Amino acid sequence: MVDYGVRFSNFNYFGPGTVYNYNDTVPGIRKSVKSEKIYNSGESIVNYHNWEPRASFKAQLSSSASIKGSYNRMAQYLHLISNTTASNPLDVWNPSTNNIKPEIGDQYTLGYFRNLGKENQYEVSMEGYYKRTKNQIDYIDGADLLLNKYLEGDLLSGLGRAYGLEFFAQKKSGRLNGWVSYTLGHTELKVDGINRNNWYSTRYDQRHNIKVAAFYDLTKRWSVSANFVYVSGTPTTFPTSRYVVQGILIPYNANDSRNNVRLPSYNRLDIAFRLDRKRMKNGKERKNQSYWVFSAYNVYARKNPFSIYFSQSDQRIPPGQPISSQANQLSIIGSIVPAISYNFKF
Repeated sequence: MVDYGVRFSNFNYFGPGTVYNYNDTVPGIRKSVKSEKIYNSGESIVNYHNWEPRASFKAQLSSSASIKGSYNRMAQYLHLISNTTASNPLDVWNPSTNNIKPEIGDQYTLGYFRNLGKENQYEVSMEGYYKRTKNQIDYIDGADLLLNKYLEGDLLSGLGRAYGLEFFAQKKSGRLNGWVSYTLGHTELKVDGINRNNWYSTRYDQRHNIKVAAFYDLTKRWSVSANFVYVSGTPTTFPTSRYVVQGILIPYNANDSRNNVRLPSYNRLDIAFRLDRKRMKNGKERKNQSYWVFSAYNVYARKNPFSIYFSQSDQRIPPGQPISSQANQLSIIGSIVPAISYNFKF
């Protein structure tokens, strides 16, 4: 079986607004403004359009096994400009403009899927993917991302690629059921002016991603569930050397590298117990159903790192002695979080 199609997308950037044209410069250096033009409300500033074809196939090897593959082209006209992997109110979303072209991605997938056991109780699959992109947005070293009307002068664009393997296994029925997934992947960019024009890992690169979910019925009314997550640490940029100027420690990246170090891994275990209300009353089924949930988030109180930053020691250093520095880890939730909830349906 083969499915295919094509979509046409069009993006028009309208005024009012001020459009800036920038001077050419050495890649990686902030561009200066050459000229500016004011557009009135409803006036077209720039227009982009793209054809987005897609196709997929399924080859049924037997009643319980199949091979599936797909190709998909996508165009993205809104761009997230951020230096963190977590969403926050300070994230900057920028539309495609005369200086920022839409991002184009081509993705290919191929996988093997199989059902096992009686009545297809078990499901397993293995799927590989490869994605290549162009016009990927990144920013120069020392970029000013917030409240900067000349933000486009700090942005660069280049190539991207992502590839990996995904493994999945699921038990669908029985008192004990659940699923396990594992992804081995890599996501990287190549932008002229960053990392000496070599490929480098993106902030969203996750080399290993393991997720486990399990559900067990203890009795007719009591059930327990558990959720475990393990993700490789995200790449970040650390200095490779330092200078001391008038007693002030100044970090320095001698190799001009980007995302040269990984933070410690993220892992967490959550557990929840559910107590259902009796469904029958006086021999009749209740019209309204309800249940209690007693849960614990981050059971073993893992202090997962959100970020790591360096600071200079406050201790007075004798003349001639090196100034010490320390690494500080910031964790958003570093303890167990218990919760009780009551849910009802009517």
